Amino acid sequence: MKSTNSARLNSNKRHIYAVILMVGLAAAGVYQWPAGIYAAEQSLLGGRVMTATGEALAGIPVRAHRDGGNMTVTVYTNSRGEYSFPEWSDVSAGSYSVAIELAEFAPARREAVALSAVRTARVDLTLQPRQPSVRDATASDIIAALPGTDDQKHLLIQCDNCHSLQHALRAPHSKEEWVQIIRRMAGERAVSRETPGTRAFGQKKYVEPLAEYLAMVRGPGSSNDIPFKLRPRPTGEASTRVVVTEYDLPRAGSREVNIIRGDRRAAWPHDVLVDPKGPYVWYTDHFAFFLGRLDRRTGEIKEFPYDLLQGMGRAETGMVAQAQERAGNPGGGAHDMAYDPEGNIIFGMGGGTLRFNPKTEEFTRWASGSNMFGLDPAGNVWYLDAGLHKLDPKTGEIKSFTVPPDTDDATYDMEVDPQGRSVMNHFRLGQIGVFDPQTEKYTAYPTPTPGSGPRRGQIDAQGRAWMGLYWAGRVGMFDPNQREIREYPLIPGSKPFTPPFVSPYSVAVDNKNQIVWTNDFNSSRIYRLDMKTAESTEFFMPDPYEVRDLTVDQTASRPTLWIPAYRPPSRMVKVQVW
Repeated sequence: MKSTNSARLNSNKRHIYAVILMVGLAAAGVYQWPAGIYAAEQSLLGGRVMTATGEALAGIPVRAHRDGGNMTVTVYTNSRGEYSFPEWSDVSAGSYSVAIELAEFAPARREAVALSAVRTARVDLTLQPRQPSVRDATASDIIAALPGTDDQKHLLIQCDNCHSLQHALRAPHSKEEWVQIIRRMAGERAVSRETPGTRAFGQKKYVEPLAEYLAMVRGPGSSNDIPFKLRPRPTGEASTRVVVTEYDLPRAGSREVNIIRGDRRAAWPHDVLVDPKGPYVWYTDHFAFFLGRLDRRTGEIKEFPYDLLQGMGRAETGMVAQAQERAGNPGGGAHDMAYDPEGNIIFGMGGGTLRFNPKTEEFTRWASGSNMFGLDPAGNVWYLDAGLHKLDPKTGEIKSFTVPPDTDDATYDMEVDPQGRSVMNHFRLGQIGVFDPQTEKYTAYPTPTPGSGPRRGQIDAQGRAWMGLYWAGRVGMFDPNQREIREYPLIPGSKPFTPPFVSPYSVAVDNKNQIVWTNDFNSSRIYRLDMKTAESTEFFMPDPYEVRDLTVDQTASRPTLWIPAYRPPSRMVKVQVW
């Protein structure tokens, strides 16, 4: 009993001391976390965001940029309009600009805000409403406001892949002119396809209906104004418990530069890879011959240039040069990245494979390969190029296997599971294909939703393949052992091919926290899917990033996602939630 009473007395003393400490901190001006978040955690910067009439604004991104630095950190206001930068964020003592930049409000900014570890700065901001511009609208915003049926709108949503819908709808055209534009953008090879079960852009049976719809909404005599309706930001507690850190790239350029897709004056980060044993995050550049490295401790960025043709024979040089000239990939189209068993970085190009040794900073090249590939447990590179092939980087030997003739053209991404099986996402077929090297047998499994458009994905720790179902607005999970595909809607109760036309492009798996992440290609949204409950959470990003890859930092203390923001303008982005 004596021991119990002593423990209670010590506990009461600690409680009293804690109260005294908190009162002292409040008197000193230290801003505490808003109630219901982390009551005991301090912050270097916090405040409140309101309207001119005193109404609290929730879900507002508040951005802090360190003067002279390349990092911008964003937090979000809660239901009371309060925001606070947690002590574990990348905000440290120094001089900052604090800003809110949203389409529906006039910009609000406070310059030269001094942050100190001793006294917390408080910045309250009042927002004045303004009329948004069509330049602020995402594809999802424009599609929601256009007339027409869901099927017509779903065809149009495909036109924002290389350019914005504002660009696509900038000038009126007749139906005949729209047919020619669609054929030119899709390529004659795509237009000639008649693939059952697909809703892919440019398919012959969709050219005429899409041209008719475009002539209806943007034909001769139509208004120059493009209608749009901004989609509401998520304001729930789970959606606002997020910290976004943006790192400006050395060649990021400006918004104007990045509008022109493929302009090599700017960086176009396509894929991302986190070093599990060190401080670095790596990225490929889609249109220039650079491999980028970001130090996530300091924000320092270093780029490693490479010559794709150096050291190759005449035949190999011709193959790679031809690949570089493929439409849409003037820089070779660097995509996929993976670590091999020795810790080297393997990445794919349009018609080649490269290996980078982080210790020696040397590149090794093979003229065979693809920008999408899978790496098996032994370090062999599996890729599609008029058949399925296995490249052994140790010897340079290539072994080929027979798969259906439409497999190569239909596949957008592929991974290799722990059993060495190649799992292929057949984007144009609405199927998942599996090749077993032990039996050399190929099997295809259709997704529950026909024409779902499986795009990029990842294998989890259980050997299950997760992927974005681009057209269906869902995340798919394929278990090769159970031979079963499940689909998870990102918006509860939503049906495939209906507004707001969420288009999951890429998927990243967080095995430690049992989370699957994905992005909506048509809006500035990121989604988190709980593997156990299938519950999804929507996050609004500070800028409408164009995202083509995601990856998880499995070593982080809290769920952490890395994003190569393709545009506008190009950045590397870290998303942390709690």
